[in-house]
Amino acid sequence: MRLLHITLLSLIVSTLLNSQAAWGANDDDKRRKPPTKVTEKLSPEVYQKIEEAQTALEEKRLNDAEALMNELKAKADKLNDYEKAQTYNFLAAIHYEQNRTDATIQDYIDILKLEEAPEQIRNNSLFRLAQLYFVQEEYEKSVRILDEWMQRVESVRPEAHMLKAQAYYQLEQYEQAEGPVISAMKEARRRQQSLQENWLALLRAIYYEQGEYKKAVKVLGELVERWPNPNYYKQLAGMLGLMGQQQGQLYVMHAAYSAGMLEAESEILNMARLYMAEDAPFPAVELIKQGLRQGEIEQTAENLQLLAQAMALAKDHEGQIPVLKKAAELSGEARQYLYLGQAQVALYQWADAAESLNKALSIGDLDRTGSVYMQLGTAYFNLKRYGPALQAFKEARSYPDYTKQAAQWVTFVNQEIARQRAIGQL
Repeated sequence: MRLLHITLLSLIVSTLLNSQAAWGANDDDKRRKPPTKVTEKLSPEVYQKIEEAQTALEEKRLNDAEALMNELKAKADKLNDYEKAQTYNFLAAIHYEQNRTDATIQDYIDILKLEEAPEQIRNNSLFRLAQLYFVQEEYEKSVRILDEWMQRVESVRPEAHMLKAQAYYQLEQYEQAEGPVISAMKEARRRQQSLQENWLALLRAIYYEQGEYKKAVKVLGELVERWPNPNYYKQLAGMLGLMGQQQGQLYVMHAAYSAGMLEAESEILNMARLYMAEDAPFPAVELIKQGLRQGEIEQTAENLQLLAQAMALAKDHEGQIPVLKKAAELSGEARQYLYLGQAQVALYQWADAAESLNKALSIGDLDRTGSVYMQLGTAYFNLKRYGPALQAFKEARSYPDYTKQAAQWVTFVNQEIARQRAIGQL
């Protein structure tokens, strides 16, 4: 989630602070009519200094530009508020270019302290101040200043609403963050502007943090439709999974896979598991086989085991045997030999099953050893190898969970031995 925070922050800040022009006096928001004031002008001296500073700024001679404006600032007691406001405003542009955020903030504060500052410059200063507090991660101040600014203008552009939403999001005040995003979207539609991808991404994050998964899914659906990004497909599938909608999750993952958006091994294997969970083992088998052929899925014991499980669900019992053998050989683990032995028992391959089960027992570290001895005894019994069968059931008898069942088998095998001797078969 932290990565999402950073991405959203950078998108919003780059939109609002992406050019030197952003620091000029003009603004596209309609203003409430200020009280009528006497129009003030710049004196020739002030005008000349600002013009020289403008040239220096354009030529990237920032120190020269600052020195010129500081000369004016030093004579502040001789300047009217209009001239002071222009001086501080220009200093703010210079300090911002110098990456001196604290100094830029102070410049705007100085403008706001003026009693007769021009309304437009005052309003612009409020907004820039809110931006800078956001960049400084002083989110509460940013929200407070934005609220004051919004009270002074007739209409608020969508990006300003989004700045407020992001500030609330960073404060983890998710409920308060939702409203500004909705306002941004409404204002964009009113202005016939396109919705921005990062707006919807933030709204999705807000709903996720609030546990509003249905709303998050709806927003993700729009993101997928407008900007078919692999991450949005994966997020949508994940959200549907959280909501227990596995079938919907599968549809989304299938769409992403068909579009070539799933490349990671884990994603392909998760999709195979979804197919299996939805009782669709045949696509799961093909998916894993294709992944193995194309090198998207590594040929490990675990991955082969998953393939064997899918094949078992697809009733391809014969086909899973070589897969399980390969898994056992690769891992050398007792449990893999156990899986192989169990599959061989299911196919009545008694001799192979006995060999695999003995291998598992010899390696050891099995969870239910008594059960393995019971299966081994059954394999030997069907091979009419009564001595080894009797020994296996006696071993199983020492495990509490199988004592009674194994004892019955011991009795049964002894009876069979006696019967076979009676008819001369032993």
